[in-house]
Amino acid sequence: MGNGDYISKLVQGVRADLVLPEHKAKPSIKSKRKVSIKTRSRGINNLISAIKDFEVNGDSKRLIRMDARTEEVLKRINPTFGVDVTSFVNFLCWDFLENNPELVNEIKQSIQKL
Repeated sequence: MGNGDYISKLVQGVRADLVLPEHKAKPSIKSKRKVSIKTRSRGINNLISAIKDFEVNGDSKRLIRMDARTEEVLKRINPTFGVDVTSFVNFLCWDFLENNPELVNEIKQSIQKL
């Protein structure tokens, strides 16, 4: 028996032992969109409006590294909600720093020590 035949027989034996899950019908894309729009809370709508209204002032650019999960989410932000990714990232940074003033104070103190 050749090497390929051995592997083929081995794989067939493993396939026969596998228990496959039942196939469930997936809802169509149109029905998913209708459900997600209806179930979106007022808080999310307010947040999306705030991000859309957020003005990005400045010309400086910063290269940042992101993991694959975050990149996939950011790719879907604009088509899904009509939100510019630059505005989204700027809004998140601004909101984080505004809600954590102790971090800003710590940064200022560290700079003074340098």
